[in-house]
Amino acid sequence: MTAERWVDIAASGRVATVTLDRPSRSNAMDEEMTAALADALHDVSQREHVAAIVLTGAGGSFSAGGDFATIREMQDDRALRERILRAHRDLFWAMLHLPVPIVAGVQGPAVGAGCTIALLCDLTVMASDAFLSDPRVALGILDGAGGLVLWPLLTSLAASREHLLLGDRVPATEAHRLGLINRVVPRADVAAEARGLADRLAALPAHSALAARQLLNLHVERAAVMLDACSDAELACFDHPELTNRLDALEAKITRPTA
Repeated sequence: MTAERWVDIAASGRVATVTLDRPSRSNAMDEEMTAALADALHDVSQREHVAAIVLTGAGGSFSAGGDFATIREMQDDRALRERILRAHRDLFWAMLHLPVPIVAGVQGPAVGAGCTIALLCDLTVMASDAFLSDPRVALGILDGAGGLVLWPLLTSLAASREHLLLGDRVPATEAHRLGLINRVVPRADVAAEARGLADRLAALPAHSALAARQLLNLHVERAAVMLDACSDAELACFDHPELTNRLDALEAKITRPTA
């Protein structure tokens, strides 16, 4: 298996659509998917005819973040853990510094690292029946790759504390009310709405759009001085026995047969 299998690229006009394409694992952001997404975004952003990007997911989820298998592997293999966390930090900076704007089409749940990636996009369109969630603190880890930077910038510190500490699902309408996303539409309309926004961005004068994007992202960059500290904190969480206890309990709950 190669990382390239997990991301699909389709170009039409001046817009490229990048699709996380491993629905069997809910487009989880493991090492392969993270590398594939970084490569795909770099590839399309360097194409001369591409002036905007749409990022979406295949199947029922935008991205479920990290899956149980990946988390357990990261517990047991520190080198893997360091590689994945470094790759997530690199992806954060790469998305901030893209030379073209990017629109997220969130057609299903965006969880954990998947939520962070959606919020890193310049504009975010979300299905009315989808949700955002970052339950990692409740599991025993945290977001070392940008969520702790982004949420307080996009919404209030109070809302960030509530949702990042408790990890509750944020329905699309509430995410819009909080200022985390830009549009809420029926699931069937997500692709068209995201494409429409991307077309509008692509039609802007490239020099002014890029300059505005860079200046707006300076707010994120200034807050991102804490990113290394976030990553170090996440790295240490994987060594805590409570993470194993929480994983075991959650897996048992999910796999427990119903009467």
